[in-house]
Amino acid sequence: MTFTGWVYLICALITVIGVWIAIRSSFRSSKRPKGATPSQNASVIAANSDSGRGGYVSTVVIPRDPQAYAKTMAPKK
Repeated sequence: MTFTGWVYLICALITVIGVWIAIRSSFRSSKRPKGATPSQNASVIAANSDSGRGGYVSTVVIPRDPQAYAKTMAPKK
């Protein structure tokens, strides 16, 4: 086998292994659920501001559930 034949063989093996890894990872990722489960806790963000004559306190609850997050961040009518 010539040098060119060995180069083609190595390139073909690398291509076959790469395609095999890509197919395998796509099947594995399709079995996992996307997003968060609805039972996960929410994050609480507290913002405090004090100007010397009074303060401002705001607390925002951000859910980790994708559907609840979308409802929370949607514009209100």
